[in-house]
Amino acid sequence: MNIKEIAKIANVSVATISRVVNNDPKVKQTTREKVEQVMKQFNYTPNSYATRLSKGVTDKIVGLVVPDVGNILFSEMIEVISNCAEKENITILLCNTSGEYEKEKKFTKILIDYKVKGVIYIPGKYESNKNYTHLKEVSLNNIPIVFLDREVKGFDFDGVFLDNQNISYNITKEILKTAPKKIYFISGSLDISSAHERFLGFKKAVDELNISNEEYEIKYGDFKFESGYRLGEDILKNDKNEELTIYIANNTMALGFLKVLKKHSKKFKRISIAIFGISDILDMLLDEENYITCKLPNKEIAEKSFELLIDKINNPNTCYEKRKKILCNTTIINRINQKSF
Repeated sequence: MNIKEIAKIANVSVATISRVVNNDPKVKQTTREKVEQVMKQFNYTPNSYATRLSKGVTDKIVGLVVPDVGNILFSEMIEVISNCAEKENITILLCNTSGEYEKEKKFTKILIDYKVKGVIYIPGKYESNKNYTHLKEVSLNNIPIVFLDREVKGFDFDGVFLDNQNISYNITKEILKTAPKKIYFISGSLDISSAHERFLGFKKAVDELNISNEEYEIKYGDFKFESGYRLGEDILKNDKNEELTIYIANNTMALGFLKVLKKHSKKFKRISIAIFGISDILDMLLDEENYITCKLPNKEIAEKSFELLIDKINNPNTCYEKRKKILCNTTIINRINQKSF
């Protein structure tokens, strides 16, 4: 139920509804009572931000759309962007979509209603049968969008991303220099752009090293701790080799894998692990000398996404000759040795 519908039922103008909401003393008591009764009957709650706008109060609000606030990578980005926004006296409206398309639609509508100045957008899983009209609506309302970490196929919005394919390629080559050729690749759904890029980097490396299809196996989870645990249980219980090589392309799933690893590690002579990106928590859980990873530039890409959005907000008439896509790279950390895990 919106303000226009309330006005129609009460047989008054939208302006009258607004005056009642704002306690305008010029409104007749009988009119006020009629409007309040209709509002109560239909559980109408005025949009607080719209009310502030009607009073001439304007806030600088930026939307931040995130698929999973529990993900270590995203939680670090949220903190960085929030700190940047605070310095600029900007309010962040955080939207946690749980990676669900319908929630993305709902939140983008809210962001449009709140007349946000811009949006930093981390998409969930790409669904080919969806048209993503909600992203078009944001753009049609002249609200600039900057993709962060992930993108949506078919939308050439500016964005800041990890150089996922190149980083994954280097991690794969590095671990296969020192570890057995048989390797498990654990990934989330390849419908996520970043996961697909990491897979492409892995595949490029194994192809260059002439590793046959029998020498590697791909396991898919859902980016959650539980799926990392489940896949780890399956691999560690059933693999008959004395030595094991694992590449986990998502750090939350890596936490689940490391949890189950404690139950089964003694059956193997040696386990070598590669993880795409490491957090402080993962660093504490791993043997310092037995893994390959990289330190993800989370702060850098989060800051750059905020700076890019602010530039688009402050310079709305600026047209880049082509899409502005910033790729951030990092160095590989090799702590593999020949000791058993």
